[in-house]
Amino acid sequence: MEDKKKEKLVQEETSVQPEENKEEKEEQQETSQGGLPVRSCILMLLAGLYLLYTGYKLCQNVLTGVEGGNWGFFAAGVGFLIVGAVMLFIAGKNYLKREKEKKEAREKEIQNNPLPKEAPEERKTMSIAERARLAQNLSDSGEEEPEESRENTEE
Repeated sequence: MEDKKKEKLVQEETSVQPEENKEEKEEQQETSQGGLPVRSCILMLLAGLYLLYTGYKLCQNVLTGVEGGNWGFFAAGVGFLIVGAVMLFIAGKNYLKREKEKKEAREKEIQNNPLPKEAPEERKTMSIAERARLAQNLSDSGEEEPEESRENTEE
């Protein structure tokens, strides 16, 4: 009896697999193409900026002679500056590469689909005279207009 329950649970677990978000699928496709996802690029940019700031402050403290600043901190600051600059460069390069690929994909889509998208039809505006004729046609057909519309047409 327990074996049947275990088999049933195993079947349910294998048959019900969580669906991935659309964003996660796009990220997997992007990473499989060799690029970083946009979120990773943004995080890398922010981390690079933070490392540049930290490295600058460490070096500045040693050069100005702030108490507790020694040449070990200066070396760490230079290392932070280098790593931060590299991170900014890589993140910026990947972001620009992705934008270029998106632009090329849009251009290909436009070339492959020569038919322009249907523009929404413009509404034809009616003049006051056309509205009056329409209202008169309604009254001639035997349908009575509501009192509110009669008052508006008399003015």
